[in-house]
Parts: sequence; C-alpha cells; structure tokens
Amino acid sequence: MVIINLKLLSGYGLQQSTLQELKRESSVKRVDFEEGYINIYLDGLKKEVFRSYSVTLEEEEAVRNLRPAVVKVYDYYQTSDEAVADYSSPCAERDDVNDLLLERSEPPRSTSIKLKPD
Repeated sequence: MVIINLKLLSGYGLQQSTLQELKRESSVKRVDFEEGYINIYLDGLKKEVFRSYSVTLEEEEAVRNLRPAVVKVYDYYQTSDEAVADYSSPCAERDDVNDLLLERSEPPRSTSIKLKPD
C-alpha cells in the first residue's frame, strides 16, 4: 500500500468536490482529510507507469510570504521507501501579490495541484 500525504498550504482549504473526485479514481482505495493534511491511499505504484491525481485548494485567508508545503509519497509497510517534494501556489508566488491579496475584496482563488509520482 502506498500513501500520498499532502500538507495544505497555509491559508488554503480543500475544495469539497476534490475528495469525491479522488474517491472515484479506481486506483484510490481511501482518502482521509485531517486538519491541514490529505492522505490518499493506493494499492501500489509501478515504475514506468504514470499516475496523476488532482487536488484543488481554495484560498481562505491571505498569507504573506507563503512558504511551500510538502507532498510525501511512501510505502505504508516500509516507510523508508519515500519520495518528498515541495509545492506552492502559482497564485501567490511574489510578496507584492500577497500584499494585493490582503486588500482585495474579490472571491478566493483556487490552486490545483497535480500529483505525478515518479
């Protein structure tokens, strides 16, 4: 069993339809959402086989100097077999963008993340 553990970006929440979309994927066995984390459980991954999982986050609160969050993919039975990567929102990469976000009155923006295990 393989687990994809995704930490949400600070100030972002999970778009509710994302959980249902993930659960419809045939390779996904279970999806858990805990405060600030999503765990996606798979039966396994094979080398040379491309899999893509999409997660959509919505900005709930503007955060200055947004730091990247971590995605970790690991074997449930051998946790030392893991891959770790950072991701960030393309919507708020520069601090001047974050300054504008603090003053805006428009609806929150969404960020989609495509998970592509190696």
